[in-house]
Amino acid sequence: SSGINAEYGGYRVVSLELPGHGLSREDPEKKIRVAEYIKLFIQHLDLYRPGLVVLTCDESNSNVMEYFIRYSHTSPLLKGLIVIDSAADQFTSMDRVLGTSIESQTLFLCGGTDSDCQTSANDWARNIPNSRVHSFSNAYREFYNEDPVVFNTILKRFLEYVAQKPQSEKI
Repeated sequence: SSGINAEYGGYRVVSLELPGHGLSREDPEKKIRVAEYIKLFIQHLDLYRPGLVVLTCDESNSNVMEYFIRYSHTSPLLKGLIVIDSAADQFTSMDRVLGTSIESQTLFLCGGTDSDCQTSANDWARNIPNSRVHSFSNAYREFYNEDPVVFNTILKRFLEYVAQKPQSEKI
């Protein structure tokens, strides 16, 4: 898979292209679930130290949510999750109950005029103990382009907050 592995503003930024997305080929035999692939990628690059915050957007959201449901309670160094735009709509209300197992600080970001994202993100947030939803009032889906200064400020504050808090403390 292709991606980015660089330092930026005191943070190590790593980008993972999931199988079947972008330029990466899909595993035709589907030997492992994408959530397991994410886990192996993180372990391979030793990204858990000093603490990992994962940012996910659009189509990768469901795979990343599955990863956090499976592994956040067993890995205290999974510090945070930022979900942009679509909040894994394909999960049912029953599936969202599994969100209670996510122990990482979680931030859902939505456009204020995107009612589908708002509904889904709020459903998830009701089940994830350390989570909140932030909406960009006059934006739809590409709020990060419409107001990049506010978007970047929110990301930076969340990263600073997560860096200071023990995993079990509420935001």
